Amino acid sequence: MTFNLLIAEDDVAQAKLLAKTAAEAGFETQTVHDGNAALAELRATPPDALFTDLRLPGADGLALIAAAREADAGMPIILATGFATAHNTVEAFHLGVNDVLLKPLELDTLRLTLKRLYDSLAQRRRIDQLAAQVAVQASPPLMDSRAPAMKHCLQLAAQVAATELPVLLEGETGAGKGVLASHVHRLSSRREGPFLTLNCGALPPSLLESELFGFEKGAFSGANARKPGLLELANGGTLFLDEINSASLDAQTRLLQFIQDKKLMRLGGVKSISVDVRLILAANRPLKDEVAAGRFRQDLYFRVQVFPIPVPPLRERREDIPGLAEFFLARHGRALNPIVRGVAPETLERLLKYDWPGNVRELEGVIQRALVLAGGDTLSLSDLPADMRPAQSGGTTLLWPVDAALDEVERLWIRHILDRCGGNRTQAARQLGIDPSTLWRRLKESGE
Repeated sequence: MTFNLLIAEDDVAQAKLLAKTAAEAGFETQTVHDGNAALAELRATPPDALFTDLRLPGADGLALIAAAREADAGMPIILATGFATAHNTVEAFHLGVNDVLLKPLELDTLRLTLKRLYDSLAQRRRIDQLAAQVAVQASPPLMDSRAPAMKHCLQLAAQVAATELPVLLEGETGAGKGVLASHVHRLSSRREGPFLTLNCGALPPSLLESELFGFEKGAFSGANARKPGLLELANGGTLFLDEINSASLDAQTRLLQFIQDKKLMRLGGVKSISVDVRLILAANRPLKDEVAAGRFRQDLYFRVQVFPIPVPPLRERREDIPGLAEFFLARHGRALNPIVRGVAPETLERLLKYDWPGNVRELEGVIQRALVLAGGDTLSLSDLPADMRPAQSGGTTLLWPVDAALDEVERLWIRHILDRCGGNRTQAARQLGIDPSTLWRRLKESGE
């Protein structure tokens, strides 16, 4: 994955260093040495990102930032200057620069800044690609995972998909059992047939049987016309029964009979109907425990647990959180907040550390909420629910010695916030509530 970086720098030696370092970070670079040439490039072929000096012959860096915003409102911009003043740095900050570097440039800081820039652009491109896929594909994409536990789960799903065996998915609520069921269906020979779902826990026992098996006219009060059930409607395809552990014993008995005979009878009917449907079932509690408690038929259990697949909770596959967050941003971003095109590194760090009792479903809800609250083009820590943000007080561990002087406390706190922001000084200034120029001056005074 490569990105175009336009470098506007009048110092030829400095420009060569910037181009070399950027190329090492994965960028294709174009270098210009005056502001007017940079303006022409921005207007002719906008790059993926801009790295500009503040003072240039012709148009200055602030003019280039404004032009870049006109060409692409979301273009990442890095401003370098040896003449930082409160006025011009705050103006640059308000124009939306991603970072400001003070000259003379420190090579390690430059490399870190360019790496952050590359990672941000890569994330945006992945999200844009996902958004394009979501726009043309209503069903969820085929699953992928970086986590060993989930990889094993997907391997089992791929192996059983080619068979006609019933599949039992076991795992916590919100872990993604419904998506996995759809995944099995799409890998199977029944992929062109219907894929229907029914949550057994969402219906009272009387309704569950009629939804599954259908009914004839006059079968009960209110049955004014014949209605086929989901088993019948899924003929030639797959029926996913979620929370099967919530089904009544009567419904379990009828389901067992259907699995054995591949025939059903509508409620109030007198004629059996042959149906070709593959069953995938899910339970949010271990069925073996339900059998022991007398809430689930043992003979049905033996029928449906031929091929069980344990679906790991999200806290056991944290490697998947970045990809899932990007997918949900792509899925909901266009409707909720089309300006947002990424997740800030410190925000992603909090998502990775959280235990997710609600699993993937909770993560999707958090991303939706953050999209509504986001005020910039990335999801920040402040967009997360309060209980997911880092604790601001009440801890017992001090960041400084108890006898530290006030200036030492200030220096250590600035360093703490800067580390939490991944070294991004502009972002750290926002969190500290000070002007970027004030932060840069204090860092310089402390020798950092």
